[in-house]
Amino acid sequence: MDQHISSPTQLFERLEALTASAQANYALVLIYPHGLRRIGSIFGARHAERIMADLSRQLEQALHPDDRIIRSGRFEFVVLLSRLVNRGHAILAVNKLAGILGSPIEIQNKERKFSFSIGMALAPEHSRDPEQLFRYAEIANLASKITRTPYQIYNHDDLKSIVTDWDIEGDLDNAITGNQLSLHYQPKIASHSGRLLGAEALMRWRHPVHGMIPPDLFIPVAERMGIMPKLTWWCLNTALRERQEWGDPARNLSVAVNISALDLTDERFIKAVTSALGLWDTRPELLTLEVTEGSLMQDIARSADILKRLQDNGIRISIDDFGTGYSSLAYFKQLPADELKIDRSFILNILNDDLDRHIVSTIIQMARKLHLEIVAEGIETAEMQEILVELGCDIIQGYHIARPIPHAEFVTWASAHD
Repeated sequence: MDQHISSPTQLFERLEALTASAQANYALVLIYPHGLRRIGSIFGARHAERIMADLSRQLEQALHPDDRIIRSGRFEFVVLLSRLVNRGHAILAVNKLAGILGSPIEIQNKERKFSFSIGMALAPEHSRDPEQLFRYAEIANLASKITRTPYQIYNHDDLKSIVTDWDIEGDLDNAITGNQLSLHYQPKIASHSGRLLGAEALMRWRHPVHGMIPPDLFIPVAERMGIMPKLTWWCLNTALRERQEWGDPARNLSVAVNISALDLTDERFIKAVTSALGLWDTRPELLTLEVTEGSLMQDIARSADILKRLQDNGIRISIDDFGTGYSSLAYFKQLPADELKIDRSFILNILNDDLDRHIVSTIIQMARKLHLEIVAEGIETAEMQEILVELGCDIIQGYHIARPIPHAEFVTWASAHD
């Protein structure tokens, strides 16, 4: 184990000395055991320090005698892998380190795992400059954290995507006040009659630099930052306000708003929803809250309690993306739900995949017994719609009906459809 270094200047001086004497091929590895911060908060700093010391010894024992490991800062390791034959050799070494970090540790007679991220940069492939290598290893480490993979090797394409992610994180909190967010609406129709029932509100963000940023990119960032409840509040109020502007022909149409796992951890969310309904003079049965299957399982008891109280206020509850998580209807006995949305991944292949068709049929039959309405999303053709009508699906949405469209266009579309 090399010395414990606390300042960046000392670290780069040490890396300069080590890389100067390294062989032709070597790698710089940056390790962050993130979960140890939480362990330190819960069980005390001394406990976390003992674990760090144990990890140091285990990592050092896994290394070649010519390799070096430096503890930099309180929760950070920098490893120099020497005498590498090729890139594959480096991957074998970093896999070994990831295996050690991924092994459970015993805390108060209970085995626990903690999160970590590893980034690696290679010399001479990426650079021979120690400071540059360290920067590349940092970017790879950040990619490891974002993608939730044990390790990442730096590549130049990562730089653009990671910088974009930093921009998103820095700008997302200002997107609401900067009037950069808007809602698009995707119609939901009755499968048998074709009658328009309502629409799902989908958030869109036009970034002043990056242009339109898709929700699957900025929503995970918002959840990591802990500001998802703020975005939900904006979406809920905007959807209810714009629903009023749909006009008299659409006075009985419902609007669906997606909520996150974070919303279901705060009892104040119930008051926020009921207040918004009162503010925008909307009957509760005309609001549907959609929550994904995976979100529910993060704390099923608390989620069930909050959803039940929302349902008691007359608000409809929809379970979204069903089939992608635990794929069991057994826990719906505990959950208040009015509607189940079958995940689009099963719908897309329903024309030519007998197994997917069987899965969809089984889900519909089981949902029927629990008195749930069934929604199929991702309908792209008339043939897909016909099959789902035959299988007993109640509500459909997808590109065959209409793509998500801006508010003004939805008003025109709804009038024409009616």
